[in-house]
Amino acid sequence: MNHARILFCLLLALPASQAWAQAAKPAAAPQARPAADPAAEAFGAWDKDRNGSLSLPEFRAGWQQVQRTAEMQARLRHQFATVDANKNGAIDPGEYGGLLLVKNAGKSAPQMSVFDANKDGKLAFPEYVKLVQTLAPQEAKGAAK
Repeated sequence: MNHARILFCLLLALPASQAWAQAAKPAAAPQARPAADPAAEAFGAWDKDRNGSLSLPEFRAGWQQVQRTAEMQARLRHQFATVDANKNGAIDPGEYGGLLLVKNAGKSAPQMSVFDANKDGKLAFPEYVKLVQTLAPQEAKGAAK
């Protein structure tokens, strides 16, 4: 997994993981595998020469990627809010058909259920991001990674 994808996933996961953590009940048993260390993963992705430290150019490149990723996430959140006509926090089937990416794909557009990971009949923001990553032109995919 490249560093841009890791950072993009981290930025997307932050709000979702915070909300999940607030709603989650304490686990009865300890987890089978240790939790991932996002900071260590980001550090490893930024440490291009693998010397265990970040040079200013390595840090700068990583930081710039985080900034680009945050800007992309903000644009995607704005688009998501715009498409969510009924403001219920999700893309419903009627709204799905109105998505420009779906219209551009025409008859070859995947059914909404392909992106509906939790099968609740609507797309939450992370599911919408997956749709954009799948249907967007290559240059947009590169920016979203």
